[in-house]
Amino acid sequence: MGLIKGIIDIVIVILLLRLLIKPREAFFNPFYGMVYRITDPILIPAGYVTRNATYGILLTILTLVVLRGGIYVPLGHVSFMSGIGISFLSLIKLLFQAFMAMWFISILSQHSFGASFTLLIERAFNPLDRILKQFGISRQNSRLFFFFFLLVLYSVCSTLIRYLIVPNAMFSPSIFLQGLGEGLALVVGLFTGFFSIVVIVGALLSWVSPDPSNPIVQAIYGISEPLLRPFRRVVPLLGGLDISPIIALFCFQILGNLALQIIQRVMRAI
Repeated sequence: MGLIKGIIDIVIVILLLRLLIKPREAFFNPFYGMVYRITDPILIPAGYVTRNATYGILLTILTLVVLRGGIYVPLGHVSFMSGIGISFLSLIKLLFQAFMAMWFISILSQHSFGASFTLLIERAFNPLDRILKQFGISRQNSRLFFFFFLLVLYSVCSTLIRYLIVPNAMFSPSIFLQGLGEGLALVVGLFTGFFSIVVIVGALLSWVSPDPSNPIVQAIYGISEPLLRPFRRVVPLLGGLDISPIIALFCFQILGNLALQIIQRVMRAI
């Protein structure tokens, strides 16, 4: 059952990625084309319900989230509705971390690596940009506000889902504050987890001189290079060897774990 859950998680991630890829890009980009080839068979059932490609992807993701919720029932000994709530909460966490990762990359990147990858990031933020523009706020002019907007949005969504999971739940400001703390922990977890892995992979790739036109290589460098750029400004070469990835990993792990401990203590106090 755990293996099936893991496969569903991977498929959901690929489907979310497909939402950002236009059909003509899949024709010219081998990686994007692979995403289409993997997901085309999965989207066949949704094609009988709607001809709109976007709606079909969203319907398929919704179906997979419900299916994953059913898997939580025997694994976690919870009710079916609680399992669905947990599954939706996992989806909200994934989306939140994905947007936060892209937010950090957009802040640090100078669009030097992977133009197509940068375009995907901009496209992912378009719906949120349109919402904020209704209030006269743009992401470029108020990036810190955008960060807190995402954090509060996550806390609101996670709190609402938890009300659906917990019977007779009563509203309390502490629950919302705990959602904010959980969101901050997820942001810190990006550096101790996902970003650290990408930095390691990017450092290993630099030793084998990969094809710079490869879209996967562009994506890895598009994430790792902006993260390493601040460290390269202050860390000198050691005998011609770039040790900035090692320093970056050390900082991510030490400072990240320290920040997680502080957040956990504050959440317990609440």
